[in-house]
Amino acid sequence: MSQYSDRTMSFLSKNTIKAEFLKYDKSVHSVQEAVEVSGIPVEKFTKSIVMLTSDNNIVIAVVAAESRASTERVRKALNLSLRPRLASAEESEKYLRQQLGGNSPLNAFKAKVLLDQKVLEKDWVVVGGGDDQSLVKISIEELKRVVPYTEVRVRK
Repeated sequence: MSQYSDRTMSFLSKNTIKAEFLKYDKSVHSVQEAVEVSGIPVEKFTKSIVMLTSDNNIVIAVVAAESRASTERVRKALNLSLRPRLASAEESEKYLRQQLGGNSPLNAFKAKVLLDQKVLEKDWVVVGGGDDQSLVKISIEELKRVVPYTEVRVRK
């Protein structure tokens, strides 16, 4: 386990979150890798796209795996004058203490989390577990309970 997945697992445990922490020996960095390694259908996966605003506020746009996040929709949702930009791996580690490929809305207190409506239509989803070898399976109701979020269309 890495320090990143340890943080996620500790967060789940300390907050008695009903979720399943999934750890693998292989990379689950991409959705395709995650589907192959886990055997979970692609429809259950989400992507947590980490962005930075012009004033260095962190945003996580959570979309269904088959979708892409729109920086323009994020800009409008947050009433920003400029579109946010994608965060680098270093910025993801610095601001969220998560690894790219394992980004998650869980345990991301410094981030503004935007959940796309398509994600909220599902009964359960899989989100990143903090690093590129970890995932978290969680019900939508539980995700909504433990993550401060805004529901807004952020997919293209």
